[in-house]
Amino acid sequence: MDVPTDPREASAWIRSNREARGWSTGTLAERAKAFAIADGSHLKLSQQLISGFEQPGAKRIPHWLRYVAMAFEQDAPKPSARELTVSATAENSVALRQVDLSYSMGPGANIDDYVEEGTLDFDASLLSRITRSPADRVFVASGAGDSMFPTMLDNDLVIVDTMQRTLNMQDRIWAISLYGAGAIKRLRAIGPDKVLVISDNKDVENQEVSAEDIYLLGRVVWLGRRL
Repeated sequence: MDVPTDPREASAWIRSNREARGWSTGTLAERAKAFAIADGSHLKLSQQLISGFEQPGAKRIPHWLRYVAMAFEQDAPKPSARELTVSATAENSVALRQVDLSYSMGPGANIDDYVEEGTLDFDASLLSRITRSPADRVFVASGAGDSMFPTMLDNDLVIVDTMQRTLNMQDRIWAISLYGAGAIKRLRAIGPDKVLVISDNKDVENQEVSAEDIYLLGRVVWLGRRL
């Protein structure tokens, strides 16, 4: 999605795209914040900030605009049946394997321990923007339960990059195996041998675990939501 670089054009662009989707400024703020959280950023974005930017006279591009663009792009108008046919046969898609992290047939320390559910066609150009890793080193999984609410909802789709398996970034979201069970959690290193396993849902307690009990299957680099 092309994002205007002129502040006045961006102001009108946000309003027109928001209204085309029937969203309030509050709805847009929440959707943009969900993308920011998935990217490891705790964005302070409110409906007042969006409403203010939509008013005439904007003088600079706000730092949160890219997350707004992600929210719009996820909810882009559905293509027609003819466009879907063209897209399905075009050479700009790549088949990503889809994995069920809730069902392990092994110790859970390797992605091959988990049941494959088939493949999911994904836009190759978009994938190249999401990660530099080749398609055979990423996989698609579904969120389960509400422990990561509001960042993730039940059955949200995520793309996991298995080339990123070192906890070198704090508070990012990872696909993990914890005591042999698959999960998607936010992680924070809190010592040489300790990791805090964080649930974004405030009603779910975080866990402090030994580093040797947790295996990183890969980092979550994209989140998609069915509407």
